[in-house]
Amino acid sequence: MCSNLGAMLRLLCALVLVGSVGATTGDRPTGTPPNIMLITLDDVGIDRFPSYGVHPVPVRMPVMEQLIAGGVTFDRVWAMPSCSPTRASLLTGRFPSRHGIMNQIGPGDPTEPQLDPAEITIPKVLPAYRSAVIGKWHLRSAGNPTTHPLACGFTHHLGSMYNVGANGYFHWRRYVDGTFAIENRYATTVTTTDALRLTQILPQPWFLFVNYNAAHAPFHVPPPHLHTYGSPSDEITQFRAMLEAMDTEIGRMLAGVDLDTTLVIVLGDNGTPRPVTDGPWSPDHAKGSLYEGGVRVPMVVHGPGVGQGRSDALISVVDVHRTLVEWVGGNFQAQDSISFVPQLLDPSTPGSRQYLFSEKSNDQAGGATGPGHQRAISDGRWKLISDNFGQQFFDLSVDLVEVNNLLQAPLSAEAQVAYDDLLQALATFP
Repeated sequence: MCSNLGAMLRLLCALVLVGSVGATTGDRPTGTPPNIMLITLDDVGIDRFPSYGVHPVPVRMPVMEQLIAGGVTFDRVWAMPSCSPTRASLLTGRFPSRHGIMNQIGPGDPTEPQLDPAEITIPKVLPAYRSAVIGKWHLRSAGNPTTHPLACGFTHHLGSMYNVGANGYFHWRRYVDGTFAIENRYATTVTTTDALRLTQILPQPWFLFVNYNAAHAPFHVPPPHLHTYGSPSDEITQFRAMLEAMDTEIGRMLAGVDLDTTLVIVLGDNGTPRPVTDGPWSPDHAKGSLYEGGVRVPMVVHGPGVGQGRSDALISVVDVHRTLVEWVGGNFQAQDSISFVPQLLDPSTPGSRQYLFSEKSNDQAGGATGPGHQRAISDGRWKLISDNFGQQFFDLSVDLVEVNNLLQAPLSAEAQVAYDDLLQALATFP
């Protein structure tokens, strides 16, 4: 890590200076549209991210800590329980039942749903921008070239089509605009290098959708210069090392762009995986579930015009779509997306979203009508999970780990009102 120390220090200094220009509130820039860098962290829930305070031993991520210090951190953000539905919802501003991707897309089944090229993705509504996907795509079924990123609004794609696979981060398929070759360089490092390359050759303004494979399995020890965890043999510590290595590489990437003209959004795509979950929730409440450990993800926004502080507004990943469009002066309104531009300018501003919603289906083909369809809704305090086998109802203000299903006993008057409200609201979602 010492070899990156100079660049890291310069970046941290720049983040602090950029963030300190406008204390607390921001002022959306006018004139030349900003560059946009939307960064997803694979399998990273709030329990593995700085400043959320839900795990007693936070991961060492100094770059993320400085982004937090200089931007807006959102405390109540929901994604979908797995990566493919989240990525599709992020790009389309629509919930899974509408775009059809209800669960993770497998690499070997061409019959599985995929992102429809007719969907109005973020790059399609940013006409002034040159756009690219760097890193993992995971919105394409095998043998369906029509669902390549270049068919979905992007100008370029450099990275993996799915996860890196069982051979790991040093032996994987790297695609460059549709053509692949076996890559033997470390995947996390390659993602950063590819992103930096595109920032140099794309005309401005550009929109980069940067999807790190980390910290998805296979768990491993990253190159030693990228982290400070030594040579751990246990998966939980390896996962931590992978996160710090990714943080280091994000630092290198951000050090290579002009932060005065770049809007940076960092968010997780779903919760932490079960094998590396060691609190506060149990592994069966982690990635793949509709519990908080499966859907509650970190999100930090930093850039010109963005305020500083924390927001407790209810935010869904579908809201990124309309927010980016509004931030650059557009007016397209994605179906399920609600702008959080007011919270970017002043994080103390109350949010416009009344309810958080997430869904999944273990029956990908059956989708929203199949027997495996599960849905969750929350008003921030109360939460209802519903499927064909029953319901669970929680008070998150006293039970964040969701172990006390209030429906197992008579509800208090207050809880009954909240339950009835959520049940009625759930009927308005897909």
